[in-house]
Amino acid sequence: MPVFDRRYRGYAGPRRAERAAVWTLARFALRHLFDSKLTLVLAVAVGLVPLGFGTFVYLANNLDVLQSAGIQVDLSLVDNGTFFAFLSVQTALAFLFAAFVGPALVGPDFAHGALPLYLSRPISRGGYVAGKLLALLLPLSLATWVPGLALVGLQAALAPGWLGGHARVPLTLFFGSWIWILMVSLVVLAISAWIRWRPVATGAVFGFFLIGEAFGLAINQFLDTRWGSILALDDSVETIWQSLMGGATIFGRPVVQEPLPVAACAAMLTLVTAAALAAFRAKVKGAEVSR
Repeated sequence: MPVFDRRYRGYAGPRRAERAAVWTLARFALRHLFDSKLTLVLAVAVGLVPLGFGTFVYLANNLDVLQSAGIQVDLSLVDNGTFFAFLSVQTALAFLFAAFVGPALVGPDFAHGALPLYLSRPISRGGYVAGKLLALLLPLSLATWVPGLALVGLQAALAPGWLGGHARVPLTLFFGSWIWILMVSLVVLAISAWIRWRPVATGAVFGFFLIGEAFGLAINQFLDTRWGSILALDDSVETIWQSLMGGATIFGRPVVQEPLPVAACAAMLTLVTAAALAAFRAKVKGAEVSR
């Protein structure tokens, strides 16, 4: 009977930098992102909205096409309000996508005790956080600022000179989208890390935003103030968007009525984002003590 040499031999293959593990985590997370049919439905909905806005932009710059077809439609010119509406709709759909997809990215890892396996590899706690966060930021970017900038490019191509008078629009689409998707992604991941059951975690994500808005309305009513709106995170984000865009109106009315100071809204969003990051990272541990 042959005897094989089974002595330990160290790994002699190529070694990659530790930051490569971040992309590995994100790649494997993205591979299973669309396993759920609900996720596919949300992805289709997210993709249809830019097509609708793109059609509107084209028709608004080619009214002769409708008139030649005998259709008399009074389409307003594309302005700040058009892209503000696009940003509002897409970020709302991105929130739904993150609320349903996010818990599946980290919930099973915490529920089945997989963190020691991750952290026993050449990856740090920060690398795990960055990898899971990247798996959400990539699809949410494809749903928000990427198609938004494509619409701006379409409008600029159809109406030369338009971009010169609306230079703030692409900046708002880019930075405004990142403000929202970064906060939402971290809140979703933090809640999913602390609440390991996916349906409950999804409900907690909705509750986090809805309860804050409800408390804000109650404070405004009982104390006769407008500062309770600082708890409505979507209102704070829209206030920043409106400031970045230099003002926006939809159907002749300002988008945000009696906005709070932009600095206060920015401070609130920064606080929530930082707290969510700290809460998520606090749960990423190689071992837990059970009592």
